[in-house]
Amino acid sequence: MSAKKFPTAVHALLYVAVLSPKRRVASTLVAESTGFNAVTIRNIFLDLSRNGLLTASTGKNGEVHLAREPKDITLWDVYQAVETNDVEEIFKLHETDSTCPVGKNIYQLLHPHMLDAVTAMKDSMERVTLGTLLDELKTLLKDFQPVECAQNLVRPQEDTSCN
Repeated sequence: MSAKKFPTAVHALLYVAVLSPKRRVASTLVAESTGFNAVTIRNIFLDLSRNGLLTASTGKNGEVHLAREPKDITLWDVYQAVETNDVEEIFKLHETDSTCPVGKNIYQLLHPHMLDAVTAMKDSMERVTLGTLLDELKTLLKDFQPVECAQNLVRPQEDTSCN
C-alpha cells in the first residue's frame, strides 16, 4: 500500500474538497471512490489530520473537512504527510563493506544525486496546490457538478441534494 499512499491521499483530499461543502464525507465514501477499504482511508485521514491538512471527527457520524483552503495545501504537504522524504528510503540506498571499489563507494557516489532529485521533486510539488488540481479537474470535466462523484454512493435514506 505504501507506494499508493500519496496518490490515494491526493484523491481523498480532492474528494473531500469537492463534496464536503455540500454533504457529509466519511471514509466509506472515499473508500468507494479510491477502491481502497475504509480502514486504509481512515489511516490516511489520520496522517493528513496529524499534519494539519484535514479535520476529522470519529464515530458513526464522523466526517472530514479540509483544515486549510485548497490553495494553501501543496502536493509536497500531502506527500510529507503520508510518505517519507528520506533519500535512503525513497531510493533504497545501501552501504556496503565490500572491498570492491564500486561497492565501497556506491553510496557516496549516488547520495548527492539522489538528494538533488528529492530537492527537485519537492520544488516541483510545492508549486502545485490542491486548488490547482481542483481547477484542472473542473477543466477536464466541463460540466462539473460535485454531486456526480457521489451520485451512485448515496444511500436511499440520504438526502441527495447539494444545494
